[in-house]
Amino acid sequence: MTSLRLFARLSNWAGFGAGGFQRKWPVAWSRLRSLLMAGSGATVVVLLVRVTGLLQPMELRSLDWMQRLRPVEPVDSRVVLVGITDADLNWLDTPFLNDATLAAVLQAIQQQSPRVIGLDFYRNLPVEPGRSQLDAVLQDSPNLIGIEKVISEEGQSRQDGALPGHPILAERGQVAASDVLVDQDGQVRRGAVFPATTGARVLEGLGTRVALDYLAGEALEPDLEEELLTIAGITIAPLERYSGGYMRLDSGGYQILFNPRRTAKPVELISVRDLLTGNVASDRMTDRIVIVGSAALSAADVFYTSHSNSYFRDSGVTYGMELHAELSSQIVSQVLEGRPALYSLSEGSEMLIIALAAFGGAVFQLWLGERKRNLGLVVAFVGIPLASYGSFAGLGLWLPLIPCLGALGCASLMVTLNRSSQFKTLAERDALTRLANRRRFDEALQRSWMEGLRSSQALSLILCDVDYFKLYNDNYGHSLGDDCLMRVAQVIQQSTVLGSGLAARYGGEEFVVLMPKATAQEALAQANQIRERLVALQLPHEASKITDYVTLSLGVATLTPTMNLPMGALVEQADVALYAAKQSGRNQAKLYDPAMEDSSEELPQAV
Repeated sequence: MTSLRLFARLSNWAGFGAGGFQRKWPVAWSRLRSLLMAGSGATVVVLLVRVTGLLQPMELRSLDWMQRLRPVEPVDSRVVLVGITDADLNWLDTPFLNDATLAAVLQAIQQQSPRVIGLDFYRNLPVEPGRSQLDAVLQDSPNLIGIEKVISEEGQSRQDGALPGHPILAERGQVAASDVLVDQDGQVRRGAVFPATTGARVLEGLGTRVALDYLAGEALEPDLEEELLTIAGITIAPLERYSGGYMRLDSGGYQILFNPRRTAKPVELISVRDLLTGNVASDRMTDRIVIVGSAALSAADVFYTSHSNSYFRDSGVTYGMELHAELSSQIVSQVLEGRPALYSLSEGSEMLIIALAAFGGAVFQLWLGERKRNLGLVVAFVGIPLASYGSFAGLGLWLPLIPCLGALGCASLMVTLNRSSQFKTLAERDALTRLANRRRFDEALQRSWMEGLRSSQALSLILCDVDYFKLYNDNYGHSLGDDCLMRVAQVIQQSTVLGSGLAARYGGEEFVVLMPKATAQEALAQANQIRERLVALQLPHEASKITDYVTLSLGVATLTPTMNLPMGALVEQADVALYAAKQSGRNQAKLYDPAMEDSSEELPQAV
């Protein structure tokens, strides 16, 4: 084997030829590229949509769905509610609870020696009769915590309280914040551990305060050395601006996700009538958290939660005192029993999970057969919600369910669209050279011819033929012959991109360049540029009868389409010019001249 043949084989084997990696592994390379494009594309799309907040309503609804389907938990017996119901108001024959009745309620509760009492009634102004009686009870109740509103209607915290608490309780530091955090859809999913964390007066939420006082009875106090609220080594982690499904959350203060128990009655409710008539066990409230508030639908202190409008709540709503009770139960249970708190992963971790879902969808589409692919997608679309629910119910982990489903579906769609595009490309491109095929060229010629008829503009064509290609195949073999055609096609394509026109494989070793609106001189210059670029590559061709490297003969034709000329006239003229280039010694470009039609000399037999 000569040195030229050895160089040709080594250069093509090493990947310097047009084949390289793609020629050996075209299917794997195409699939890998589609995987990267679909997976990364779907991830970016979903993350961009998510950061706008468009997915937040669906993500919050998915949280509600998982809340409703959690395993049933027992009632927390450490927390007791004393609520004044509509029936109580009818029994008392009054539209509201006056100070005298409230004093009687508190006295009845104190007789059972509760550990802490949360009073979810504003009493900054007298509700006569009975103000003096209530003041006396409050003076004698060191374990009673009243409320004041910290956050104003404008959403700003105030040092003097947007709605102050009872003066006696405020002076003794026995007040907490009553503020409830409501999401944009009107539901409560967050609890205010501290509604505000800056300023001279930092008040706990009512649920937090009674929980801390209860835990103090267990000799458990917050660790003041820790930045976050930590009790007995248990950290109550706050919500961040991008926690879970929340996007750009107003995370002011110190907020946590509500983690209500799935029960019809998460905390036992005792009516005022039963309490005042002695229809309550004498030790029911002993050493417990007792929260007193309104349980009347006629009052304004009602909210909607994940369990609203479902069989988990008799009334379909949640009372404000229930929210404070559930928050206190949540904190106490987490510290004393290790009940999992609800939490989410970091923003980066959630982005990684979404990306994994996207790439998983792309893998299903690319590496599984149609039947297995459909089955895999069904399993994935069912498995992701199940996995999300499992992590939520078992660990309290809120995973990005909706973004993962969106990424899975988006990646699958992108792969499908890309496959359709690839099928269209395969139908229009030559499988070997990746240039346009004969079918696409014929369609382009027809369109350009019709445009030329309408505009009376010239249309040019370059017909190229590899010199002595049959001898090249006989000498190097068909595999290297294919590589040679691919290198020639690359030269033609690069020259066409720099110039203008459509490059196509016309058949065998023949190529064609269609140049709409190009003059004869422009087309001839383009043909010479293609020829010179190929010569500069010095591709070995020791069997050639004119040089030791691969060359081209090119025929150029230009005409203006008219109704008197057939569309094939342009190709015929270019073919005549190509014939003339071969007659003149090859490795050159010839422009069609009518005088060429008279030539009858035949080409040499070896082509």
